[in-house]
Amino acid sequence: MANGMRAGALRRAQQTLLVMVVLAVVAVVASTWMAARAGEGPSWLQAIFGPPQTLTGLRIGIVAGHAGNDTGAVCPDGLTEAGVNQAVADAVARALQRRGAHVDLLAEFDDRLPGYQADAFVSIHADSCEYNLSGFKVASLEGGSRASDALVACLWARYEATTGLKPHPDTITYDMRGYHAFREIAAATPAAIIETGFLSGDRRFLTRHPDRAAAGIVAGVECFLAPE
Repeated sequence: MANGMRAGALRRAQQTLLVMVVLAVVAVVASTWMAARAGEGPSWLQAIFGPPQTLTGLRIGIVAGHAGNDTGAVCPDGLTEAGVNQAVADAVARALQRRGAHVDLLAEFDDRLPGYQADAFVSIHADSCEYNLSGFKVASLEGGSRASDALVACLWARYEATTGLKPHPDTITYDMRGYHAFREIAAATPAAIIETGFLSGDRRFLTRHPDRAAAGIVAGVECFLAPE
């Protein structure tokens, strides 16, 4: 009887160990796949599991709002909009490059803006700390091109779906619709400006998960340039 109990206990221990080994292998495979999809890890893994080259040969301009000019909005504790914008813009640029795009990461008043030509242009900003609000918003030049309107529509839809943030169209300002770069770049360049969230109500999301905000923007650009 005792021998049988010991044998049963040994089988259960072996089964438990086997399950743990299988789970560990699955976790390693999953993390490796996710890293490769994010463009990290060995190049051969990225070649196998990396993001599809949906944007190969396309040029995309990304502005890190306020970069090289000023801080943008500033919270009481010193958090700056410019810092948040830069983190998101850097992540967007990396993700677009991994999809084969040629990316120009631009400053707010970049010398390259006059007459700038690209397949898409997105300026990345965040909203103020003054009001405890949450949500994002997207705009293009008022009375602008249909292509810009299509880019805006894609960003509205995909940013919400990717990040879970809700649209906040009521706070779109004249400064967004009349954003200076819209009148500087080439008229044929589809362009949009996005405010990725409020530094007040969306602070945790924007500061801790810039890659998620970036993923929403990238999904919007892909929706526009490489629709399924």
